Amino acid sequence: MKQALLGLLGCPACRGPLSLTAQEERHGEIWQGELACQPCNHRYPIRQGMPHLFLETAAWAPKAQEAQGWVTIHQDLGIYEQVEDAVDLKIPYYPEAPWIGVARSFDMALDFLQLTGRETILDLGAGRGWAAKEFALRGCRVVALDVVPDENVGLGRGHAIMRHHNTYFDRVIGDGENLPFRPGSFDLVFCAATLHHTSHLNVMIGNIDEVLAPAGRLCAMNEPCISILEDEQTVLARDAAHELSVGINERRPNIVGYYQALQTHGFQIIQAIPAHAYQMEEQTLREWAYDLGALRGSLRWQQLPRSFWRYYNYGKNRLRAARRGVLAHSEIPAIEPERQRLAYAVLLWTTGELFLLAQKA
Repeated sequence: MKQALLGLLGCPACRGPLSLTAQEERHGEIWQGELACQPCNHRYPIRQGMPHLFLETAAWAPKAQEAQGWVTIHQDLGIYEQVEDAVDLKIPYYPEAPWIGVARSFDMALDFLQLTGRETILDLGAGRGWAAKEFALRGCRVVALDVVPDENVGLGRGHAIMRHHNTYFDRVIGDGENLPFRPGSFDLVFCAATLHHTSHLNVMIGNIDEVLAPAGRLCAMNEPCISILEDEQTVLARDAAHELSVGINERRPNIVGYYQALQTHGFQIIQAIPAHAYQMEEQTLREWAYDLGALRGSLRWQQLPRSFWRYYNYGKNRLRAARRGVLAHSEIPAIEPERQRLAYAVLLWTTGELFLLAQKA
């Protein structure tokens, strides 16, 4: 970390200011040391340039387990050790799956965000820091936060990434459900496949709201979003069994859950769309919603077979929702603009990848 980071940090116990009580500099940053909170007397180590800003309580125990789980899963897959000119030095712009899709979603985010380079950004759930690196290369001040300090597959790898790209971002080990920053510190909180790793989405969104400046934005990409007709536990058993077996926290919210968490904290939702619908024309999105039975379209005599199947899907969806006890969730709220209402309707009945952009009130 660099000393300027102190202006953003807040004690995770009391949100009080932190001060350096010991330090060793290396590579142009504070490499080892300790941070202290005078109001509550808590102390936090700095290891390999990263402040460890969390409280070792029962609430942190599953986060520590998850941190080890990410190491274990990479070891199980045989991709833990990093080699010279490794792939993670090049992502997200690496021409293989899954990075082709990730790069596409990140470019979408950049298009929507229209960064000026003057923003202060929190990369929440940053992994090794690939997005933090990209924002730093665009001139932004960036802080990357994650639970994993590991030198190969966690934020400890961030130093090699920074050195490779000749840039800098601060790295903090901490908890997304208890963010160790002062209120109003960031213009943007960015999440890449992060929100679905919390068991308490409402709590995390509340933390994000607290650290955002007025009119600050939350951008989330690569978030799984399941249909209201799917059972979360069934989806997790199908798609995330390995992750769960090593202690990684996995959830699968639906669009209702995402909206409720954001609206509880007063966020204005600017975009909440299926990732591949980014440049889809509104009429095409509307036809998709009709074909799914997400919306009930008008009867078209010239397209009678298609109209029949649309009405059939509309009724079938709601019958299945009633049997699952989620029929109340099938109501589509009044959302403006129309394109956003159509996207909500589609997301309600399909499982896919969500792109989200919201603004603090």
